[in-house]
Formats: sequence, structure tokens, C-alpha cells
Amino acid sequence: MTGQSVKKTLPFGPADSAGPDPTLSTLVELEREARKATSVEQLAFVAVNETHRLIDYYQCLLWRLSPAGKIKIQSISGVSEIDYHSAAGLALQRLVKAVHERQSGPAISPITGDDIPFGMRQEWDEWLPANGLWCPFPRPDGEIHAGLLITRDSVIEDAEIELLTPLIEAYAHAWGVLDAAARQTGAGLLKSLRNRKLRILLLAAMIGILTIPVRESALAPAEIVADQALIVTAPVKGVIGEFNIRPNELVRSGQPLFSMDDTEFKSRYQIAAKGLEVVRAEYLRSAQKSFSDAQSKSEVELLRVRVEQKKLELSYARMLLNRTIVRAERAGIAVFADANDWIGRPVEIGERILMLADPERAEIQVWLAVEDGINLEPGSEVQMFLNTDPISPLSARIRQTSYQPSKTADGTLAFRLKAELETAQERPRIGLKGTAKVYGGTVSVLYHILRRPLSALRQTLGI
Repeated sequence: MTGQSVKKTLPFGPADSAGPDPTLSTLVELEREARKATSVEQLAFVAVNETHRLIDYYQCLLWRLSPAGKIKIQSISGVSEIDYHSAAGLALQRLVKAVHERQSGPAISPITGDDIPFGMRQEWDEWLPANGLWCPFPRPDGEIHAGLLITRDSVIEDAEIELLTPLIEAYAHAWGVLDAAARQTGAGLLKSLRNRKLRILLLAAMIGILTIPVRESALAPAEIVADQALIVTAPVKGVIGEFNIRPNELVRSGQPLFSMDDTEFKSRYQIAAKGLEVVRAEYLRSAQKSFSDAQSKSEVELLRVRVEQKKLELSYARMLLNRTIVRAERAGIAVFADANDWIGRPVEIGERILMLADPERAEIQVWLAVEDGINLEPGSEVQMFLNTDPISPLSARIRQTSYQPSKTADGTLAFRLKAELETAQERPRIGLKGTAKVYGGTVSVLYHILRRPLSALRQTLGI
């Protein structure tokens, strides 16, 4: 708590205190507001938040008895929503129950921590100020099903209690009327349900609703991907040295895409060239000497074979050097994440670097989770809601479904679906993400509701 109080701070603060205002006009105005309330919730709000205009307090709460006879805190000053499972919420309900068991009369009475069981006094000191005022709302028959608990640090004087008494009586009267009306409404509904014909009619209506045929559907993450994209791989083993394009750039056929570090390949080419020159010189010298030297004549054929070998080595080295510059085999959009992810990175032959996609040939890729699996056939309808334009869905038809699930990027198992976009719509940009709704066959409402629970039960029990 704050200010003068040293108690533990509650998850709901005190109502703003404007000090006691013991005027007749204030009392009459509060009584008028209480009688104008149209529901117990509205009356509870007035009681816990507006009563401070007549008497000063730190905290005010309104409690009520549930139909099962359990204490429930209806409203707390300065709080829009009560967390009944919090430590403070549970403690306050226990304390109100303890006071209710001790204070059974209809009279307004001051209370302190000494008025509750000894074992709960420490809890009172932890969550509530030292002094309180118990204000029950008695019914005409004398039963008490609701009331106020007003708390503050200073002692509540007899004059303040006398001033507050007529207002509490007005609250009790308004509460009794509103609570009785609410109970009567519930009782009327229960009485109506006792009618056998009405029960049969409601049961027939429920069965009719559950048997209404609906289209089976499921939601799944989706992405716009390229249809029949050209995969560009590393042509040689080495290190990528430079990228000549940017991600998602439209490239033309023959345009350089990226290049490998050619230092090693240039050295290999130069060594092969020098080796060919050496062997070729030896071959020419032996060919000239073969006219006069029988031994040189026997070496000519061997050197000629070595010259052919060196030519092949030079041709292979030239081919590797030329392959260090990778060019586009066709026009399209270069699909990859970032050039900096590849520059300076060693790659193996055939390792995938990027894709060349035709912007006019896009399709939808859907990852349907295993637990959401439904019967789908090629041609089933798909609607995709892009994150960039969730109002205008894209229409497509499934052209391919996987028979076995595979692991997705987030580690879950899902079926991969490919859906072909309808022709009469604008082609979205490749790489856009969203949510797809896939439609299966026709099933009943009952099956549509119970499909996932039954599937989860089957997987849990292994049946």
C-alpha cells in the first residue's frame, strides 16, 4: 500500500480519497445513484468507488454469496478487473469468509484483525489496514447474501458510522431488488426448460444444427514461391568472391550472377600452360634429333602423347577458370537472402546458391500441420490471405500434396501442399507470406467441431 499505510501493496490500488463529505446533499445523491442502477454490477461499482464521497477509506470491496454458498468478491475500489487466482485475490476471499462467519448479524460493525481467527491475523496485517467496517446488506427475510468491507488505517468514528447507515440501507434495498430480478430471470429460464415439449424442440434443433453439412477446412501458414524455378548451384569447389546482383533483382539471360575466387584456378591454368610449353619444346627437339639419333626417334611418340595430355590439362584448367563466373541461363528474378551471407564462404560443387524464378509463374506453398490434416485431393480450393493485404484473398487450386509429413523450419511436422493460382487475378510477389485456408470435403457440423479433439485423443491413447 502507499501513503500512510505500510501494508504489502495489492495488485489493485486504493480509490482516490477526497475526504469525508457529511452533507445531506451528498447522501441524497449517492442514494439516487444507487436506486438508478440497472444491474448488480453497476450498483457494485457505485458502492465501492463513490462511497468515499461520504466517508474516507483506503480500500472498499463488495462481496456476495454465490448460489453454492461460497464467498465471491464482486468489486473492489479502483479495480476494473479482479484476478481471483492472484495471491491478493485468494487472501481477500479467505479474510471476508472469516469475517462473515464471525459477523452474522445485520448491523454495521467496526472490525479489526482481532475479530478473525488467530491463525489469519498475520494475513490480515499483510493485505489489509488495521481498521475495517463490516456493512452487510440484509434482505427483508433477514438473510445476508452481500455487503461491503471498508478498510483504512485510522479508527472509524461512531459519527461516520451513523452517517453511513442510511446509505448502506439504500445499497441493501437496491441490491435486494436487482439480485431478486436476476434470480427470477434465471429461475424463469430454468422453469421454461422444465417444459417437456420445449426440451424436445431444443434437442431436435440442436441435432438439426449438428447435422448441417459444412465444408471441412483448416488454416496453415503459406508462402508465395516460384513455380519451376531454375536452381543455380556452385559450379566448382571454392570460395565465393563477389556477387554481381542484389536479392530479388530481375536479371537477363547471360548476365553475371556471382563469381568464385579465381586465384587458385588462375594458378592452375598458368601451371598447365607452362607444362604444355615445356613438353612441346621437348617434343620438337626430339623430333629434330630423330633424323640422326635412333634413341630420340623412339622418344618422339611418347612425347607426342605427353603433349596431348598437357593440352587436355590446359583445357580443363581453362574450363574451370571460365566456370568461376556464373551467368544466368535464363531471365528471371534472383531469389536469395543476402549476398553478404555468401561472400567469402567456401562451397562445394552443386551447393545451392540462389534461384532464378519467373515472376509470372508463382504458386502457393502451404505447410499443413499434422494435427490439422484433412482429406485433400488435387483441385481442392485454397484461399491465401497475405500479411500485406489480408482483406483480398488469393484463390488457388491444389496441384500437389505430400503423402508423408516433413519437418518445417520451426521443428514441427507438416504436409507440404502446392497450389496453382487462378489465372484471373494479379500475380503476387514471390516471397510474400500469409495464412492459407484449405477446403476439403463436406462433413457435418458435429464432425467439424470434434475432429481435432478426437484426433488429439487418438494420438494420446495410441488408438
